[in-house]
Amino acid sequence: MKPRVLIVDDDIAITQQLFWTLCDDYEVMTANDMQSALRRATIYEPQVSILDLHLPPTLDTPEAGMRILEFIKTRFPHTKVLIVSSDATEEMQRACFEGGADGFLDKPFEVEQLLSTVRGYAPQRRLDTA
Repeated sequence: MKPRVLIVDDDIAITQQLFWTLCDDYEVMTANDMQSALRRATIYEPQVSILDLHLPPTLDTPEAGMRILEFIKTRFPHTKVLIVSSDATEEMQRACFEGGADGFLDKPFEVEQLLSTVRGYAPQRRLDTA
């Protein structure tokens, strides 16, 4: 069984790029707003979440992203959450880590760096041999 990854970003191009980058090795779900992110997290219980902070309905603040982070870490404390945001101030990074984030990448990010981080977070698939 592939590890489950949830990608949450309001930029459809980013979610599509990450979906195609990750889909061979992971079961990938995407969400583009807070409501769909909460619903998908509840249904799929991802092992890794990649989360943008500025999402509808409050694009001008990180409120929606921080609420999703809190929801995921409260409901699924073993889920690893990687924040990927252009709001990379020291204060914002500190707030994310205090909220339970496991990592933070500044946008724009290198895809290889993101892949390396996700690989480190995701549980290894077990290949049972008899």
